[in-house]
Amino acid sequence: MKPHQIREMEENEIKNSLSESYESLENFRFRHATGQLENYKSLTNTRKDIARLKTIIRERELKINEKLNKKK
Repeated sequence: MKPHQIREMEENEIKNSLSESYESLENFRFRHATGQLENYKSLTNTRKDIARLKTIIRERELKINEKLNKKK
């Protein structure tokens, strides 16, 4: 997911996506441990998506984007 896609989402959509990402990360870790994971890049991509989602949530809490938009 790209950051601009996440910023267009509603708060509840972001939280749902975050919980789905955590579930898929758990699934990938389990498959990796059992040797069934074929695409190891999916672990990295899922972790990065979680970080992006949490960053956008935190930005909204601090209202950082609103400050940036006012300067433009």
